[in-house]
Amino acid sequence: MITHSEKNWKLKNKFSVKPAGIKKQCVAIMLLMLMVALPSFSAAENLRLLRIGTGGKTGVYYPIGKIIAQGMTMDEPTEGKSVSGENGIPGYIGVAQNSAGSIENILKIATGEIEVGLVQADVAVSAFKAEGVFKGNDRASRIRAIASLYPEKFQIVVRSDKNILTFDDLRGKRISIDEIGSGTLAVMRIVLWAHGMTDNDLLPVYLKPVFTHDKIMSGDLHGFVMMGGAPMAAVSQLSKIGITFVPISSKAAAQIQEKYSYLVPGTIPAETYKDIPEITTIQVHAVLAVSDRMDEKLAYQLTAALWSQRTLSMLKTGHPQGKAITRKTALTSISIPLHPGAKKYYRENANLFPGLIPQ
Repeated sequence: MITHSEKNWKLKNKFSVKPAGIKKQCVAIMLLMLMVALPSFSAAENLRLLRIGTGGKTGVYYPIGKIIAQGMTMDEPTEGKSVSGENGIPGYIGVAQNSAGSIENILKIATGEIEVGLVQADVAVSAFKAEGVFKGNDRASRIRAIASLYPEKFQIVVRSDKNILTFDDLRGKRISIDEIGSGTLAVMRIVLWAHGMTDNDLLPVYLKPVFTHDKIMSGDLHGFVMMGGAPMAAVSQLSKIGITFVPISSKAAAQIQEKYSYLVPGTIPAETYKDIPEITTIQVHAVLAVSDRMDEKLAYQLTAALWSQRTLSMLKTGHPQGKAITRKTALTSISIPLHPGAKKYYRENANLFPGLIPQ
């Protein structure tokens, strides 16, 4: 007879990891903690990870991804709820992983390093068409959508004392334009193109916003750019030094939309950030994406869990941008095909998504 302590030891040993990196250790610890909270060890032994690629920790992808991961995680089974998604995905634990952003998330979905990712709609369509940085990458072209989440705003944030009022004023300034592999960098290069500029017209730095805070506070950097939901912690944390947003003119926005249809004119509403007036910019929707190789049943369950009242309630209370994730906009600006499992869910639950049922 196996004692409780022996079974506990075997379970811990099963999920132990060699010291190959802090990330793997953290995932293992998180898994063990969640297993302790579950009703039985027999259920815990069969759990699998559902890894969700997000973004930098001071952006919006990461906190939203954490909430979605929580919604995906199997709750104590309740009769009738497994189909509705109200108790998460049976047999799975959702884990949010920070990353460089959209491009990295798609590449990792393609290689199977993660199962799900938050990506910009414009980056998703580039991957689907195997264009740009995805040229010749057939695995990346297998990207498929689960749902549209919320509009991301292109935000150009600078120190007020640098007198940077227009996009042209960025010339020769030390601006962080995000790291290689991010959707933000891809959009920034499009915006630069629309103004007849390239990276070389700036004094560019390639850092995620989380690594720019101290440099901007000290004056080593003049500002940073970010495509993300608003408000964003990386911006709010700089309010004490005085910040200004650089607008994108309607002319430049129209030029960008003409060539890149999923980048559309938008605004950051007044008082989204304290004492900041309305700012004209461009925006794109964030999409929850997977590979077409994902099992249809799992994609169906993922979609059900995302749109469950449980997950929607957590999103609404967990982050300001979470309020924008609604069933009414579940298919807004979807730029790539839906996964068959997601499409099946929407069709079978047409009453929850009036007027949005895919063809």
